[in-house]
Amino acid sequence: MAEEVKPHYFHAEAHALSGQLVLPFKEEIKKQAFVKLEGQLEGLSDEERAQRNYFSQHAKNFRLESIISYAAAHTQVSGHLSKKHPGASVTLATSEVIDLNVLNVITADRVVAQISTTHYPGVKAPSVTFLGTHFENLRIARHRAEPYLRLDLVGERPADKDALHVYEGTGLMKAAEAQYKNLKAGLETLAADVRKKIGLKNSDSALSKKYHGLELDYAEIKARADDARTPTGHAWDGITCSLVENVEIKDISVKTADGKAVQIPPPAESFGHVIHIPDFGTIYLAELRVNHNSFNLTMIRLDLGCIADGNLGMSAANVNGTTGKGGGGG
Repeated sequence: MAEEVKPHYFHAEAHALSGQLVLPFKEEIKKQAFVKLEGQLEGLSDEERAQRNYFSQHAKNFRLESIISYAAAHTQVSGHLSKKHPGASVTLATSEVIDLNVLNVITADRVVAQISTTHYPGVKAPSVTFLGTHFENLRIARHRAEPYLRLDLVGERPADKDALHVYEGTGLMKAAEAQYKNLKAGLETLAADVRKKIGLKNSDSALSKKYHGLELDYAEIKARADDARTPTGHAWDGITCSLVENVEIKDISVKTADGKAVQIPPPAESFGHVIHIPDFGTIYLAELRVNHNSFNLTMIRLDLGCIADGNLGMSAANVNGTTGKGGGGG
């Protein structure tokens, strides 16, 4: 008896900005330029499919006082059957933010998050590409920041048709393990007061909560991932890493009145994809969270402190999907 071909449920989201401010005033920033694709395309007419497989939003001149602004934002999501791989399903999510400015400290001409996945029949884990993802003229307090992006971070999909990207030995987990090791080493190079603010000993810090204290317990990861896949399973946040391996923040060269060249160092310290700016907060670049078949990319995430307080996420895209009723796949 031939195996039943189950329909594919698409899921993709993209937005330009979201977050919450506590100071200088309280403000919830709902998802700006938000688009969402969700559902099944098999069995639809050409007209119905055309109406449901692509959505986009375009926004201009967003400003929240003098705290954050951008000139324009463009988001899109789409899903379609692959012509290259018969029976496969392709999903795309894109978020683009133009002329970004956060408190005159973080600026960028363009920030783009883009994810595309291909799900194959009878295979749990999709292939994924981040082609098109980039920063353009990113600056920290006028200092040019050059992130080294690894768009191939996830690597090939697991060979086992029932395996997930978050299982031990996959390209993703090998990259995450090396990244955690480098983050831990980089953290040790920072001043003691900086380590205290963003370090591992604080159970509420991002490195402790989002990054598992920079330690990977593969047995626990597999157990939680498998449990979350069951109908009665518990929610699981997945594995967090970054497409950015390193950031070079360059000095600014100026001349004094007597014509002597002076190098002004940046008011920031970085390790891996993390940048800490005293009296401002901590920046996480190209943060990627993988949960089963879900790939959630936020190009700039800010934990603000001092000048303003709160958290912001900019240029975010999420792609998900699964075969069979239920959609989402984690």
